[in-house]
Amino acid sequence: MVKVQIYSQWCENVFVPARVKQFSKAARLMGCTGFQDYAEQHDLKDAEALDERELVGRWLDKNAGEAAAKAEGVA
Repeated sequence: MVKVQIYSQWCENVFVPARVKQFSKAARLMGCTGFQDYAEQHDLKDAEALDERELVGRWLDKNAGEAAAKAEGVA
């Protein structure tokens, strides 16, 4: 289980547990053999050297910055 930091509608930092197995299952539904395979296809560095939990954490960190940049300026 990985704790994911999100911002609530009241601009509070909230940590929500994210199950790593859910990410693996989603990757398999998208045609990959697992989350590691998905991460390798989506340019996550050192994907083959990390375990699945670390991969999910890095992927979330990488995509959290992109989502925040897209949401900037949205009221």
